[in-house]
Amino acid sequence: MLTVSQVNLEHRLKNISANMSAGECWHVLGQNGAGKSSLFEVISGLMAADSGVVELNGVDVSAFPISELATKLVYLQQHYALSFSLSVAEILRFYAGHIDIPSEIEQALSISSLLNRKLNNLSGGEQQRVHIARCLMQAWHAVKNGEALILLDEPIQSLDVVFQEQALAMFKALAQKGNLLMLSIHDVNLSLRYCDHVLMIKNNAIFCCGAANAIMTADNISELYDYPFSEVTNKNKSEKFFIRSPL
Repeated sequence: MLTVSQVNLEHRLKNISANMSAGECWHVLGQNGAGKSSLFEVISGLMAADSGVVELNGVDVSAFPISELATKLVYLQQHYALSFSLSVAEILRFYAGHIDIPSEIEQALSISSLLNRKLNNLSGGEQQRVHIARCLMQAWHAVKNGEALILLDEPIQSLDVVFQEQALAMFKALAQKGNLLMLSIHDVNLSLRYCDHVLMIKNNAIFCCGAANAIMTADNISELYDYPFSEVTNKNKSEKFFIRSPL
């Protein structure tokens, strides 16, 4: 569904190549400045690479009219600034054309109680929940049919523990519907729990890429972040975790 071939962007991305299929949930891991956001910008079509190709279902992303791409591609940017004092309902109506919040989104993010409030008066976590909702609702026809490419750049930043878990569970469920989901995250244990594939980026190039159960190791994570991690398991050895080791 998504093919990234030898993508280069000066000082940001070095020869990035990856193949991702419908129904997969990919987490992108890496240090700050590694190139994660730049990769999302290029895949979304908002930034042109210096070289290389990004294809969605065999078609170069740059060949899609913006109006068509907006119906099949969801992109949550890491930062979003609103210059006007609008209510949550007004924002959702602008992006999606309505305020009928799909049950999956409402269950995970509890948006209905925020509809009449001004976005700029909400807490950081509440604003982030609204932004996730507006992005998904904009292309909901494709999302609910399992036909969307969903790009989320640090979607759980500012969210409390409960909403982090609920949002990630929703994302995983959307992938299971057939959507291709790709998100950046900083908590390796949440990635271990909720994704099936991982793309690790270090110094603007791919460090590791593949099935999460194969490449999510303490050695790889330690080298990725230049910080020691250790692997531990629970008592019945049914689940593993990574902990940061003292220097």
